[in-house]
Amino acid sequence: MKLSGRNVLLVGRNFKGARALKDKLHRWKFQCHFASDMRAASDLLRSQPVDLVLTNTYLPDGTGFDLLVALAHLPVTAFLCVPVENSCLWVPAIDGGKKCLGLPSLRPLEFGKMLEEMVLCLPA
Repeated sequence: MKLSGRNVLLVGRNFKGARALKDKLHRWKFQCHFASDMRAASDLLRSQPVDLVLTNTYLPDGTGFDLLVALAHLPVTAFLCVPVENSCLWVPAIDGGKKCLGLPSLRPLEFGKMLEEMVLCLPA
């Protein structure tokens, strides 16, 4: 998985409160943008280029899978956050504009390590 920059869009109601994830992204110098639903995400994507999209699977006005269709023509990397009991799995969906559904899902710690590896490959 690769990134071309540090603009991230977090889509879903619970990302605003996800303090650990936001802190980690800020530490890695990401510019975070938030959207609570597909409509807000689509509006933001029309006005703001993003490099990374992290979306919940279930959104108030659709699904993360619906959002992936809107991302199909953009050079982004995207992950779906799938709730599992008291945690989640991160499903790789798009890698640099290419669909990659079917790659193994990642537990939160694995996802954090993957993000860190992607950040280390970015220019300083």
